[in-house]
Amino acid sequence: MWIYSLGWRLRSEGGRGVLSASVLLVIGDDEERLHLRRALSGEGWRVIPAGSGSQARQMAGREDFEIAVVDNRLPDERGFQVISAVQKPGVSTVALLRDEDTMDRIVGIELGADYYMRSPVNPRELVARVKQIFRKRERAGDGDSGRIFVGELEIDPDQVQVLKNGKEVLLSPREFKLLHTLARSPGRVFPRTALLRQVWGEEEYIDERTVNVYVQRLRNKLGDDPTDPKLIETVRGFGYRLVRPTN
Repeated sequence: MWIYSLGWRLRSEGGRGVLSASVLLVIGDDEERLHLRRALSGEGWRVIPAGSGSQARQMAGREDFEIAVVDNRLPDERGFQVISAVQKPGVSTVALLRDEDTMDRIVGIELGADYYMRSPVNPRELVARVKQIFRKRERAGDGDSGRIFVGELEIDPDQVQVLKNGKEVLLSPREFKLLHTLARSPGRVFPRTALLRQVWGEEEYIDERTVNVYVQRLRNKLGDDPTDPKLIETVRGFGYRLVRPTN
C-alpha cells in the first residue's frame, strides 16, 4: 500500500498550508540544473539532483521522492528511458522535451510520463507546474473520501489505492486518476476530449492518442483483455466507459 503523503511536510505561504516534498531533478546541463535546483529549493522542496541517466537510476534506488523532472537530452541516454526506470507508485513524472523530440514524446507517453514541458524550461514555469502537481495530489487525497466498488475492483481515493479481489494493483498517479474518473460514473460514456480535460488538464504535448495509450495500460494492469474488454469498454466514435457488472 502506498500513500501520497509519504515524505511530505507543510509550510506556510500567505497564510495557507502548502505541500513541500522531494523532487528528483535529472538535467544533463550543469548550469541549467543549478538554476532549476535553486528555483525549486527556494520553494522549500528537497531537490535530489542528477546529471545523467545512471545517476538518476542510483538516486531512484535509494531516495524517496514524489516528483521526477527529467530532461530528454542526457549525456548517456534518452530521458524517456530514465522515466521508465524511475517510475514507482506515488511518483509523478515531468518530461522536458525540445520541439524536435516528436518521436521521443510518443514513446514517452507510452512509457507513462505524466506531464510534458518544453525544454529549456523557465525556472518559474517549472516551479508553477510542481506546485500544481502537489496541489492536485493534495486534493486527490482530501477531496473525495468515498470508496468505489465496481465488480472485482475497490478504489480508495484516500489511500490512492486500487484492489482487485483484495490484491493491490499498482498504478501510476495518472492511471489512478483516469480509472477514478471513469469509476465515479460507471456506465457513462466519456468522450476522449472530456477525459483529456479532467485527467490531464491543459497539457501542451497531449492529444487524444494519449487517452488510448493509458486505457490500454489500465486494461493490461487490471487484467481486462484488450481484444474483448469487459471492464473498460470502447464506444466507437465517442470514447470510453467503465462497465458495471450485472451480476
